[in-house]
Amino acid sequence: MVLSPGLIDVHTHISALGRNWEGYETATMAAAAGGITTLMGMPLNSLPSTTTLDAVEMERDAAASGPLYVDVGLWGGVVPENCHNIKELLESPYIFGLKAFLAPLPPAAGYQAVSPEQLKEAAKVCGPIGKPILVHSELMTEDESVGAVKKAFAKQSPTSYEAHLASRPAKWEQDAVRVVCDASKDCHMHIVHLSDARGCLPIIQACKESPQNTLTVETCPHYLLLDESLIQNGEVLVKCFPPIRDKENRELLWQGLLEGIIDMVASDHSPCEPHMRNMESGDIETAWGGLSGLQYQLQATWTDAKRRNFTPDEMAAWWSERPAILAGLGRKKGQIKPGQQADFCWWDPNHREAPNAYSKEYHRWKGTTYFAKNDSMCGRVLGTWVRGQLVYDGEKDEHVEPAGVMMTC
Repeated sequence: MVLSPGLIDVHTHISALGRNWEGYETATMAAAAGGITTLMGMPLNSLPSTTTLDAVEMERDAAASGPLYVDVGLWGGVVPENCHNIKELLESPYIFGLKAFLAPLPPAAGYQAVSPEQLKEAAKVCGPIGKPILVHSELMTEDESVGAVKKAFAKQSPTSYEAHLASRPAKWEQDAVRVVCDASKDCHMHIVHLSDARGCLPIIQACKESPQNTLTVETCPHYLLLDESLIQNGEVLVKCFPPIRDKENRELLWQGLLEGIIDMVASDHSPCEPHMRNMESGDIETAWGGLSGLQYQLQATWTDAKRRNFTPDEMAAWWSERPAILAGLGRKKGQIKPGQQADFCWWDPNHREAPNAYSKEYHRWKGTTYFAKNDSMCGRVLGTWVRGQLVYDGEKDEHVEPAGVMMTC
């Protein structure tokens, strides 16, 4: 058995306001059942998103309205409307940093991308305050995005995963990563959900070798566990941006973790109402993108990590120590040592079984692609503690008492 520092997920879409796609109670219950003791909530997909102080207060109130089983922190959002005046938002005690998109979003998202110039402007404001900017690193115009989808699916079925993959070329990631690396001279920049390893890792490595580097990088369990060869047409639950790529690329992502070019792993848990996934038709082209499965991130990461001879110590670096530093929580979270908050995950690294065989699913909307793709996942959470208080008993599959708080900087 392994006692690890509680996992810290720096990339979750809790989506409580305006949509109720998840909510804080179910999100923190799922997190606790997965050994996660800290969630950092993204500004998307709440309505309104946390791009103003008023919206931050609304999000804080939503979190305070129900039980929190684990600690929660918030990222703010930088959008064209506020990028010239983000200092006030950054000085909020509830905002640990900012999230920006370089890729256009669908109108229904209620969120807008910034230009490379706007991102650099925001970095010059954010850097001196000492908070990071997290960036969705794909760079293209809305016309290019729409055109690529039309071209990719022109002679393919709407269920074609190959077409979805072709509609998000790796070059878009590479172009965006260059922009983010350039902005890292002024601010701690963080690349979220890195998918393309083949082209992006050399750019990232060169940036990290610079004495001015303040760059960190995350990838996600779905990019490490899955690849194109494992995905069938019509499997809408694996649609995400950027997409899950080929097997060789997957191997390179693992190599990036081994070499420390990729710093950490995060879920990018992205729930939505089930009908938006097009489950019946299998229409990938128009399905809402994003994987859900917050509760199973330890197993989704550890299953292949164990096979590749990584250790629980490396898991703790990817999922606890480095995420704590990114969020500015390194003084009290992320390690097991005197003076740190007593956030623990007690787990069996050798247990092999489908997670839903021993634990019910606590997400608001049930169902995750991880079950279908690997019904014998490795690792089982036996207990989760926040501030020394047991919040989840994995042997009984029962939550105990909520011990989470809405964190301030």
